[in-house]
Amino acid sequence: MRSWFLARRYDFLALLLLACAAVAILFPLWSPGIPNPGDFLMSVHRIYELASAWENGIFYPRFGLDLNFGYTAPLFQYYPPLASYIGLAFHQAGMGFIAAAKAVASLSLLLAGWGAYAYTVTLLKNRFAAFVAASCYLLAPYLLMVIYERGAVSESLTWAILPWLLWATHRYAVNHRRGDGLAVAALVALTLLGHNATALFVAPLAALYAAVLAIVIRDGKALLRVAGAFILGASLSAFYWAPALLEMNLTKSTEFMFSGGTSVEANVKQLITFAQTSLVALYAGPERFRFALWPLLAALAGVIGLVAARRRPPLLWFWVGVLGVTALLQLDLSLPFWQRVPFVRYIQFPWRLYGIIAFSIAILFGTLFAGVRLRRGRNVWQPIMAIGLLMLFAWLSLTNLRPERLPIWEAFDEAGVNQRAMWERGQIGYPLFGDYTLRTLSIDDRGLALSRPVEDPMRLPPIVAPEKLEVRAENPVRYVLDVRAAQPWTLRLHRPYFPGWQVLVDGTPVNVAAGGVGGLVSAELPAGDYRVVAALGDNDLRRAANVISIVALAIWLVWLLPWRRWWLDVGLVIGLSVAIGAFITYLQTDGRFARYPLTTQANFAEGIRLVGLDLPTTTVCADDALTMRLYWFTDRTPRTDFKIFLHVTTLDDATKVAQVDTMPFDSFNPMTRWEPGELVDFAQAIPLTGVAPGRYRVLFGLYDQETGQNLQVEHATFILPGDRVQLTEIDVVDCTP
Repeated sequence: MRSWFLARRYDFLALLLLACAAVAILFPLWSPGIPNPGDFLMSVHRIYELASAWENGIFYPRFGLDLNFGYTAPLFQYYPPLASYIGLAFHQAGMGFIAAAKAVASLSLLLAGWGAYAYTVTLLKNRFAAFVAASCYLLAPYLLMVIYERGAVSESLTWAILPWLLWATHRYAVNHRRGDGLAVAALVALTLLGHNATALFVAPLAALYAAVLAIVIRDGKALLRVAGAFILGASLSAFYWAPALLEMNLTKSTEFMFSGGTSVEANVKQLITFAQTSLVALYAGPERFRFALWPLLAALAGVIGLVAARRRPPLLWFWVGVLGVTALLQLDLSLPFWQRVPFVRYIQFPWRLYGIIAFSIAILFGTLFAGVRLRRGRNVWQPIMAIGLLMLFAWLSLTNLRPERLPIWEAFDEAGVNQRAMWERGQIGYPLFGDYTLRTLSIDDRGLALSRPVEDPMRLPPIVAPEKLEVRAENPVRYVLDVRAAQPWTLRLHRPYFPGWQVLVDGTPVNVAAGGVGGLVSAELPAGDYRVVAALGDNDLRRAANVISIVALAIWLVWLLPWRRWWLDVGLVIGLSVAIGAFITYLQTDGRFARYPLTTQANFAEGIRLVGLDLPTTTVCADDALTMRLYWFTDRTPRTDFKIFLHVTTLDDATKVAQVDTMPFDSFNPMTRWEPGELVDFAQAIPLTGVAPGRYRVLFGLYDQETGQNLQVEHATFILPGDRVQLTEIDVVDCTP
């Protein structure tokens, strides 16, 4: 009992010291600004997009709602969601989006250190050696580059999960405990949900480790048990990876990933360029993607120590082999492997495997101190030498981590995390927009924000518009419309077509396809009076993947139970699967509608119609902003980019107290981009700065930017002189305490 408490005391001290080291390492990360306007900012915007989806009652979105200037893009269909959901949890706890992304990266580094300690204790049975190995892993220049230079928050999670996955795999193979098997399954699922590219190597590495361990301990059944846990973990995450992998052909991603500077061919190295030339780790300049020099020296020392040692776990030679093979995969002579083995090209950059090299080195270097026994007054020179070397490693790794030494560190604060700022980046080419561009889009994603020339041959002919079109309910992936049409007509949504979109006419499905230049959701609708429901759901592949994950989750939960009766387990799995499926369906149904627009009709010349208005409130605080959502329909592509004006006037229309003149989507989606039959909705705000409390009118209209002439209003309930339409009346009140 005394030895147990002593061991727990050493564990607590080691974990506390590792936590303090992680805080010191991460201190510069929390300086003002962001480490990378590419990967890190995209991590921030993924959290922002997920928060936006939750606000609309969409708890597992496939699409990023604000991407591509409001057209949306299948961001969460393809990009692993784990880091974004953890970031959303931090955001819901009160953090800003930038702070939430930094918190995910910080948590990852802390868990990486703790995981390396837990695994090495299990392997070497020596807590001091485990502490040395974990510290070495914490200080690994590649892990720090992932956070500080690349800002790749999702990838940092992978290197945190790796040691824990190996720890659980080792324990389950050796001890056969059910809890360890549950941990293996959960960690496999988290690996696949964390970062898909590195998971292509991390998950097979853990599986290979289990196979080697089964041989070492001479227990073939252990490998079968671990394989079952791995299959369960893969099934738990099938709802994400199966559609992401099997529907990749719907996007242009492979062209981007397999060509130019992002291809494997452009990122393999010659032997002479594998390592950096400086002993101090470099995070900028042409050598930043070479492997740091000091860890290679630590690896050499670890291998020499292993050769010289008399008794060491044979599994250490596994890590020597992993180190050698992974290093070999960085060199140009490994190109046949990258080019011919299925799926591995999706990792893009061979140097992403530096994390595996760093972990192998940490284990081997920690092994040098596996003979240390922490007894008072004995063998003090080895611990002192280890601490001295760790301090040297810290200096070599951290010297260049200050923001002023990182040239791509960008001054950026929470105020810059907004839709408009994101769209401004999209105009000049933002990978978050272009990475998952659908093949049905016939122009560059940046072209969506540009005006369409009058002579553009891709302009579609006008359609015959329905006599009545009213938006009854809407959220970004579901529309309910009431229609009266004298002739058949074409409906297009301001959304790209993706398998799973369905359009129902009075409950009967009609054919849906990609239409127009943007590959929009398009359906040919009949004449008559009817209700249209257009919604993005799941296709057969996604439904099958969802069912697999639901059943796997039920199995995982039943596996927690202490008894083992096969007939009872089967019954519980079936019952839990039904209950989980029903709960998920309930969540989707409950959050299905975010808005119920008012029936507002205003017909303008040129076939442009306002068909709905969502106004959350008509009572607004002075110096606040009046927010609304406008729903438009057009039977043709407008000849020019009309501007919308929104005026707040006194009731007698004598004084204008506030106004906004803008093109749709803050000028990022001009009207000449609209297709015939397209239903378009977007949010708009009118600042009420300086407006005195009182009752006011809200007027609106359209005008030609070239002539300044208002577009003629052909029909509306309240038409005012000058081709203006009254939307509503509002009360501005004094809200100061």
